[in-house]
Amino acid sequence: MTALNQTPSRRLATLDDLLLFRVARLSADAGAMVVRLCEGGYGITRREWRLMVALQLGVEMQPSALAAEIHLDRARTSKALGSLRQKGLVARVAVAGDGRSALVSLTDAGRAVCDDLLPQVRRINETIVATLNDTEAATFDRYLSRLHEAAATLSANLDTQLPRASRRLGRGNHLPRERPRK
Repeated sequence: MTALNQTPSRRLATLDDLLLFRVARLSADAGAMVVRLCEGGYGITRREWRLMVALQLGVEMQPSALAAEIHLDRARTSKALGSLRQKGLVARVAVAGDGRSALVSLTDAGRAVCDDLLPQVRRINETIVATLNDTEAATFDRYLSRLHEAAATLSANLDTQLPRASRRLGRGNHLPRERPRK
């Protein structure tokens, strides 16, 4: 198959062909609507919204478990939880006998925001996915699961080989590593 006949996922010739860029662009386009709803309508960030949805089942969670649940680092989770507490949307209760541990949960006001906002976010998702028929949607879901599994496997295998991120060092302080010649 020539490069002209290949799909973007196989061609990988430009930034627009890269899967992660394409998925990020879809997320940015669709996510912009969610951001407008969250920030404009409810005064919360999309990150805060993610935390609230994870807490919506009514289960109290430790912040570290919540961070793991939504795939967000602990520092950002802590910052977002602090903001949600200030807004009266999340409550924090210290664990008895452990001065460092706490459990977080939605307040009644937080639950009300979720109850109001979640159907609107669902409609955005439904509208986007409605461009696929039932068979295409089922196929897409299977493919997405397979891609997620492949990414998780690759991440686990490469984790020890990749350099750790160090944003404290600033940007531009690292030169690309020289690649060995074949």
